[in-house]
Amino acid sequence: MKSLGHGANVEEMASLYGKNPKEIIDFSSNINPKVPEVLEEVLKEALQNAKAYPDIHYTVLRKSIATYLSVKAEEIIVGNGATEIVYLLMKTLNNKLQGGTLGVMNPTFSEYERSSRLSGMQIKDLYLTEAGNTFEINQAKLAESLDEIDALFICNPNNPTGHVQDLTGIIEILEAREKLLIVDETFMEFVAEEEKLSLVNKISQYKNLIIIKAVTKFFGLPGLRLGYGVTSNKTLLEGMYNYKEPWTVNSFAEALTPKFLEDKAYIKESKAYFIKERERMMNTLSEIKGLKVYEATTNFILIQLFEKTASELKTNLFKKHNMLIRDASNFKGLDEHFIRVAVKSEIENNQLIAAIREELNHELY
Repeated sequence: MKSLGHGANVEEMASLYGKNPKEIIDFSSNINPKVPEVLEEVLKEALQNAKAYPDIHYTVLRKSIATYLSVKAEEIIVGNGATEIVYLLMKTLNNKLQGGTLGVMNPTFSEYERSSRLSGMQIKDLYLTEAGNTFEINQAKLAESLDEIDALFICNPNNPTGHVQDLTGIIEILEAREKLLIVDETFMEFVAEEEKLSLVNKISQYKNLIIIKAVTKFFGLPGLRLGYGVTSNKTLLEGMYNYKEPWTVNSFAEALTPKFLEDKAYIKESKAYFIKERERMMNTLSEIKGLKVYEATTNFILIQLFEKTASELKTNLFKKHNMLIRDASNFKGLDEHFIRVAVKSEIENNQLIAAIREELNHELY
């Protein structure tokens, strides 16, 4: 089977090295380790709902998301994870643009390129600029490339760099040039200044904007598979609905999501935890010689190794410490010395830090 180049290949690695998958601490998958307390009490209701087809229009689900985001329900399309939304969008754009060109800001999630190529779109690779301990969009360079693209895909906060940017200036530039801006905000809930940096409040103002989000990352249930797109561009939404298969969101996601979005205590507690813990984790990792820690604003951290390759460290951590990290060398714009690690529980994070220090054979400065 062809590898799609993602993290969370626990079963494969465990089989390769003869380990029990349940004993592996998975730092390769960027998921909130906490799940909402309301989960168990809603599961019985969801199980009853599974005896019937979900609402084909997902009316209640879309209304709950609309309330959560303060947008209109008719501006929302739901899907089987954010990935389905990406693929629906690429099919729609190819049909509309007749094989147009999508600009992708790298390094980033590989499914943007894969979905566009499978749909017949052309790709223009654009690259973030390394600036100190972050990767940022150079607006001047971007402006020079706009004549070569029909749409631009940006992940914000970006995976794998972990950095979030204010995209207000960029959306204005693209609107003036009549280009579509696609923003993946899957990790935006982890950001301290979410309300300031999310473009959701720009949806009604800009018709050339579509935002892709997901419930599964922040609420710790990637297997639930619930993503959604938000746009005021009716033509774009209609095109996506034309390609959408019915009932791709299951009854469990349909029943659980509204309850999760209403759980203000969980949302507040999770956000506060990650703001504090990622800062502590970055600071502690930065004290280890032989690596560079990039500033994170979400629930994962990008690290550059100076004396080992990502593959070497990944293998050693798995074999000796039962930990799986993400080898980030297959992200465009990164090389074999980059890894990405998720922020998990404080105990697990401390175990990872100690293991990395041991494998790099370095004490603290």
